[in-house]
Amino acid sequence: MSRATRRRFILLVCALSPLVIALVAALALVGHSVTRARHDLLRRETNTAVELVREVQSGQILDSIFPGRWTLTDERDVTLDQAVTYESPVGVAARAALYDADSWYRVGTVYLSAPTDRHSSLPLRIVIVAAIAVVLLNGLFVWWVHRPGGPLTVRLGLSGVVLVLTGTPVWLAAGWSRAKLTDLTNERMQVAARALELAPDLDALVARPGGVMQLTGLQFMVPDPTGAASFSTLSPAATLELDSIQSPFFGRAVADRVEYAVADVVPVRLAVLPYEHTEDPIATIMMIASLALLVTALPLSFATLASQPRTFHRNAVAWSFLAPSIVHLTIFTVGPLAFAAWLSLHRWSLLDAARPFVGLANYVRLLGDGAFWNAIKNTAVFTLHVPFAMALALAIALVIHRRIRGIVFLRAMLFLPTITSLVAIAMVWQWMLHDEYGLINWLLSLVGFGPVDWLTSPSTALVSIMIMSVWMIVGYQMILFQAGLAAIPREYYDAARIDGAGPWRSFLHVTLPGLRHTLFFVLITSVIGSFQVFGAVYVMTEGGPLHATDVAVFHIYEEAWRHFRFGDAAAMSWVLFAIIFMVTLLQFRTLERRAGETA
Repeated sequence: MSRATRRRFILLVCALSPLVIALVAALALVGHSVTRARHDLLRRETNTAVELVREVQSGQILDSIFPGRWTLTDERDVTLDQAVTYESPVGVAARAALYDADSWYRVGTVYLSAPTDRHSSLPLRIVIVAAIAVVLLNGLFVWWVHRPGGPLTVRLGLSGVVLVLTGTPVWLAAGWSRAKLTDLTNERMQVAARALELAPDLDALVARPGGVMQLTGLQFMVPDPTGAASFSTLSPAATLELDSIQSPFFGRAVADRVEYAVADVVPVRLAVLPYEHTEDPIATIMMIASLALLVTALPLSFATLASQPRTFHRNAVAWSFLAPSIVHLTIFTVGPLAFAAWLSLHRWSLLDAARPFVGLANYVRLLGDGAFWNAIKNTAVFTLHVPFAMALALAIALVIHRRIRGIVFLRAMLFLPTITSLVAIAMVWQWMLHDEYGLINWLLSLVGFGPVDWLTSPSTALVSIMIMSVWMIVGYQMILFQAGLAAIPREYYDAARIDGAGPWRSFLHVTLPGLRHTLFFVLITSVIGSFQVFGAVYVMTEGGPLHATDVAVFHIYEEAWRHFRFGDAAAMSWVLFAIIFMVTLLQFRTLERRAGETA
């Protein structure tokens, strides 16, 4: 085998490895999702068994629901409370503490084993198909090695065959897991419904707060005396219609685009999010597959260069230096961006297990969200401090650009706020701007001015934060302007002076044109930074008073981490990104046009 062929073989094996790893990971994930649902179902069955025994003070009732699967002992484990699963000689089992009728003292332990049909793993046919797919993948890639210059149609066709071979076992496994998860959901509903039917006094259980939920572990709804339907909290946005109660009835009901599993036991309707929704691994599998295809693309791009040693070596060295940055960007930038885009298309909340796909509904809702657009308006007003900061920084840079004694110390003092903790700065300014004992109001009182409500008045709060922001960024901008001034040739000023230009004309026709690129950079970065302001608002005002300082990023934070509406927050983030992108693009086009006119 020649060196080029060997090199191509190594590259193609490297390209194959991510697909094989993704295939194995997807199959493992499918099996894990089903196993996790089985354990969850067994724990909930054990809790239901414990509650039934406590209600009727007898374990014989469990024979009708869990025949041959339960054991009641006098064991009292002080570390045991809710049901936990463990591996037993006959498979998976669970145990939970049994309390007396008043729920004060432990009186025993209930053991419950899983049915034997729940121990089955991935079907053998899926494992065989996966093994054959791996073997054929290797064979196809080796065949590709010995036919390097094939036509494009052959390469595209072979790539399609590889993807089909990789995806077939995953598709089969995903179908199997969904069927298994559906069966486990139905088992859960049947056990809960059977427990209600065997309850000694169902009406009393329904009337007792939390009685039905404690026994079944499920949300429920019952008709009230007026004939309407009341429902315990299933989802903040869900309302299941209670047309009629049929017993027994098992099925599915849709509320706010979410499908729930329901079961009727007169007069109660039980409801729960099915396992095929909460444990479905398809989203994670798609993410793994996308990552595998991205990782596969790079080695395949090198395969055509295997017969060109110099070009191959040069490209390999270049990409090896770029690899750490690419990995970092993929994990910490591209990954979060993709996840945020996915969140923005779902109704996603930490308080709601139902996270349905809603498409562009979150974006449409933003059109009528006055609070969000008020935050955008406040952000735009806050951005107005950037020109003032730039003018001040340029003036300081022009002054200290001269060689004066003590200028190095002055530069360091002006640059110090840039490297100081934002939280520390905000807390100091919060004290300085305090209405009653702030330093600034004390200084104003010395010259006869009354106290100003710097941070507690809607008319001055945002201006106060803008003043602090100018003080923070002016040192950083000054350093950049100094670097730009140092890059302007001294001969330009000498020529202007010979032509009779004074200081003002030299500034307009030499300094500003020479600082064009520096001004552009400072303006773009400062505007982008001002649109992302958060820390100062969070520490000093928390968006108040009366939402006067509620800027865009702080509003997004509130939406996500105080109201737990992550889907809406992600949509707001993308809208803010679009606004920043458009403003930046507009600045690029405007400054480029002016530069062209000047030239």
